[in-house]
This record gives sequence, C-alpha cells and structure tokens, in this order.
Amino acid sequence: MGRPRLGIGTYGKITRSQLGDGRWMARARYRDFDGVTRQVKAHGTTGAKAEAALKDAIRERHRAAGGDDLTADSTVADLLDRWMGDVRNSDRSQSTVEYYERAVEKFIKPGLGAVTLRESTVGQIDRFLRAIPTPSGQRDARVVLRQAFALAARYDCVPHNPVTDAYRPPTSRAKPKALTVDDVQELRRRIRAWQEEQRLGPRRTHDLVEIVDVMLGTGARIGEVLALRWQDRTDLDADRVAATIAGTVVTSKGRGCYRQDRTKTDAGRRTVILPQFAVEALRRQRDRGIPSAEGLIFPTRTGAPRWPANVRTAWRKARATTTGG
Repeated sequence: MGRPRLGIGTYGKITRSQLGDGRWMARARYRDFDGVTRQVKAHGTTGAKAEAALKDAIRERHRAAGGDDLTADSTVADLLDRWMGDVRNSDRSQSTVEYYERAVEKFIKPGLGAVTLRESTVGQIDRFLRAIPTPSGQRDARVVLRQAFALAARYDCVPHNPVTDAYRPPTSRAKPKALTVDDVQELRRRIRAWQEEQRLGPRRTHDLVEIVDVMLGTGARIGEVLALRWQDRTDLDADRVAATIAGTVVTSKGRGCYRQDRTKTDAGRRTVILPQFAVEALRRQRDRGIPSAEGLIFPTRTGAPRWPANVRTAWRKARATTTGG
C-alpha cells in the first residue's frame, strides 16, 4: 500500500542528518497549497537547530501561500488571539474593541481557552454558554465566539461554525413605549424639579431639559446628541432649522471620554429638520455661551466632551423625583 497522502499545508516526519562539514540538515515532505508534495530542507549547527529552522521555513512557506498558523489542534485561546489581532487592525471603534476584549478575558478564555478547535463542538459551546451566570454575559460571549469561529471555519480549522447552532441567550430588549405629550411635559417638570432642589455646591446638570428636548426632536441617541457641534446645524433663526447627526461621544480605557467622528452605524449619519421645541432648546443652550474647543453644543462646564453615563444617571434620578410643582 502506498504512503498516505499528506493534507494540504501539512508536513511529514522530520529526519536529521549530519553533513561532512559538521553542520546538520533537517528535511521533511511538505504538501504545498497547489497539491504538490515537495521536500523542504534547512540547516543548523546542531540537529535541534536544523529542525527548528526547518519548522520556521515551513511556517513561512505556509504563510506565503496564504495559509495561517491556526489548525484544528490550536486552542480557542489561540483563535481568540488571532481574531482580536484582526479586530484591532480593523476600523472598529476603540469602545467596540474594548467590549470584545472584556468578553474574551472575563468569560471565554477562563471557561473555554484550553479547548482545541477540534474539540469545539456545538454541544461544547452550548454547555459553556449556559454555564455563564448572566444573560448579558452569555450574549457577549456568543457574539465574540460566533465571529471568532467564523474565522476558524474560513481557515478550515472546523468543518462549520459550531456557535451558529449553539444556545441563544434571551434578548433583553423591552418593548418600546412612545411618550405622549403629557408624558413629555411631566418629564420636563421632573427634570426641572430635580435640578432646582439642590441648594449647595455646583448646580446639577443645568441643561438636561435641553438635552432631552434635542433627543426627542431628533430621535438621536444620548452619545449622538452630546457629539453635536454648532457647525452641525443650520441658522437657528431660519424658518426651517436642520441638524446633522455626524458623530457620537464614546468612552474607552485608553482615551477616556471623546468625540468620535462617526455614528454607531453607517446609517446613523443623517440630517433632520428640527421641531420648534428642539430649536428653542438649542437657542437656550446657545445663550449660555459655554466655550468648547470642539464646538460642542452640550459640553461639560470646562468645554470637554460629556460622559454619556453621567447624563444617563442624571436622567434616571430626575425621572424618579416626585418633588416640584
């Protein structure tokens, strides 16, 4: 019976031999990506060094042919490191990169990192996801694993993406509720009452009513409203006033809070005609004359980008208040 054919991108047994000049040679049969098996050689001052040089040469030959270091015997941790490298070199935002990193380090590597790709069956992934104690953690881990194993499938490390058929955590989206005119008036009343009930220290978020009015008038997210600049809107005294949603405020470990010159999605960039109540909110904010180097409409008192989390906290507290007339 003939010698078994090597798999594409794999090599056979490595042999060593000492040459007449004292050097060592290591060689092995390697099946290239064109399907042809060729002998590859490398030299070194010792047998071990020659073998190491041969393995380096094979890896370089593999890469040059479009291959990758990942194999079915690589671990999930190896896959995640490879995938995160691609993510960091992509055009994804820093906040998205950090979101993936948290899921990798907090959930996936501790619970699945030492498992090989060959062992990563639907059942294995399913058990891992169900063992994560919170639905949000399950969702985060599944998002990362689905994308990482798509990479493994492209490199033929797995026959198919095992995450596709694994456990799907329940979604957390509550059914949206539209505010009535009375709801909006009550929200404004509570915000003003919450702002005015503090007597000592710096005044609480002084322009929260204006932020909420612009959110209602544009349908924009909090981060998008905080990223609005004066140059993003037309003349406030014109008959029709428009504003362009062209960025968002994000936070990251490395940069803190900053304005990102793009919205969360490509479709998020849009120009909207503002209703009169939103125009009036912008006029009130303009009259406050808060300086900002970036021209932000709703900066902090020092002109810096505002943390969206702080605005959300203030909004929750204002909505919960029962004081005021």
